[in-house]
Amino acid sequence: MVALKDLLKQIFSLEVKLTENQSVVYGHATLKKQRVHILGVKESTFLGAEQALIMAQHVIDILESQSKDPVLLLVDVAGQELTMRDEWLGMQQYFGHLLECLECLRQQGNVLISLVYNQALGGAFIAYGLMADTILALPDAALAVMWLEGIAKVTKIELATLQELSKTFPVFAPGVQNFYELGGVHEIVRIPELTEKIDLAIQKHRTQDERAFLGNERGGRKLAFSIINKVASHL
Repeated sequence: MVALKDLLKQIFSLEVKLTENQSVVYGHATLKKQRVHILGVKESTFLGAEQALIMAQHVIDILESQSKDPVLLLVDVAGQELTMRDEWLGMQQYFGHLLECLECLRQQGNVLISLVYNQALGGAFIAYGLMADTILALPDAALAVMWLEGIAKVTKIELATLQELSKTFPVFAPGVQNFYELGGVHEIVRIPELTEKIDLAIQKHRTQDERAFLGNERGGRKLAFSIINKVASHL
């Protein structure tokens, strides 16, 4: 496990100003003279309605300030909050609200960069980590939309069959390397490289979603890119 304070010390040479509220962290720092907004979670948070709402409010604060500084989204989520209360509250709508707010940031001109530093699981990863223009992950990060045991329960496919399929089909297999092959992670980055890689992502400022292309190029998703292009050609 990577402690958040140690991670930030490796990325930023100057002091990082952070506030914490219900495991949500937000603030700002300076990276090579560039001010960077920081927003995310710590300590393997289970993302629920409260956390999504707190994060969305801080995105709105950035929007209202009209700051176009880049945003670093810190991802360490153990999954979505598994409580009946959050489900009854319509947790997916809180996640949707957060995603809409992040899209408003993108349209305002802010660069969005997410960094998976410990784990990123399920809907909680989809709720904000996968929304970024550039997605970075540490080599030892645990990434999965669903563990194979969960896929087996949902699909009724034998676990042994899924384990065998996961050896050759990244879509069935959790893990940072498989997400990289699928195009879901732009780069797997070691901690000493983070400062340069984040700065490069800021300077590059991706304006198009390249993940289907990357998945095709890396062999993890061989049909998505061609299908997207066929559909687009008929619009």
